[in-house]
Amino acid sequence: TVYQGGIATLSIMSIPNLILPARRPPSATLPFHDTPGTSTAHLTHQWFDLYNRGSRIFPGISAASSLANLYALWALRDSPTPAPDVFGSSWPICYLLAVGFTLGIAPFTGIFMQKTNAKLMAHAKRDDAAMAEGTEDMVLSSQEKAKRAREDSEVIELLQHWSQLNLIRAALPLVGAGIGFYA
Repeated sequence: TVYQGGIATLSIMSIPNLILPARRPPSATLPFHDTPGTSTAHLTHQWFDLYNRGSRIFPGISAASSLANLYALWALRDSPTPAPDVFGSSWPICYLLAVGFTLGIAPFTGIFMQKTNAKLMAHAKRDDAAMAEGTEDMVLSSQEKAKRAREDSEVIELLQHWSQLNLIRAALPLVGAGIGFYA
């Protein structure tokens, strides 16, 4: 489905491209420590933009897909179920399962992705207030510098973890679509 493909593309193409290392010279020897070609602040801002766009686009598509399955459930409510039926004794069960899996992205996000999302969002917004005030050259204590360095070192791992969770989340509407097609 286009919907599932859109979500999966974030994990398969977008995040891996965001964390690409700077080009290394052909003469570089292995092992070569690959670090992203951009700052972690920029990486999290790019992720935040992807996240915001997805949060505006995908819920509507999920709702439309679920409404289509609910309509099919209503329209076929009195239709006999051919034997053997994998999902129970009636078509409504299939359509309800399709709706459940499709809408399952919301609770999955809240339960499994909330902590990672919160850390990435906090990093992306970390200096926004200072930049708005024009104090981007602020003086930081050594403790604050150490905290920031620790947060910066976690960004790549957080993005990779988010990408894995997002790929699992993308499977939910795919399963829903499969059940809907079966029905």
